Amino acid sequence: MKSIKYLVFLIFIPSLCSAEDSSTEFAQIQKVIGKWEGTLVRSAQEDIPITLEYRLISNGSAIVERSNEDGVEMITTFVDDGGQLLATHYCGLGNQPRLNAIEATGNSVFFKTDAERSGLEKSKDQFVDTWSFENLEAGGNEFTYTYTVSNPDNTVETNSARMRRIN
Repeated sequence: MKSIKYLVFLIFIPSLCSAEDSSTEFAQIQKVIGKWEGTLVRSAQEDIPITLEYRLISNGSAIVERSNEDGVEMITTFVDDGGQLLATHYCGLGNQPRLNAIEATGNSVFFKTDAERSGLEKSKDQFVDTWSFENLEAGGNEFTYTYTVSNPDNTVETNSARMRRIN
């Protein structure tokens, strides 16, 4: 009898850990799983090459983005928390903004940093403040990747790239 209970446990435990009730935003971000490249057009500096790689991990409950902006490597995680898509960005600026998906349309997702939750202050810190994934199409070969950086002097830098699928 113990063997049967153990077997039932092994069969059903993976389904308990899966992302069955994930948000629409999480499903939209999954459209970018794969490898991408583009040129990051920056408002405050010269344009640079950018590569992105997205992987679905943790039994489908998280997405990891590995980015490389002209040699600066960064990681971002996307998880669904009670139907709310959250991202934590491990930034080349030396901080970890925590962003909430604030809006989603049929093919775009928009994020905003929760500065308080991230331990950041607009008057003291430089950090990624907004982020968007636009023109997401299932199986698509392009999307627009844009983020803004908030500076302590109240200026905002905008960085955007048209990403092309390479794998």
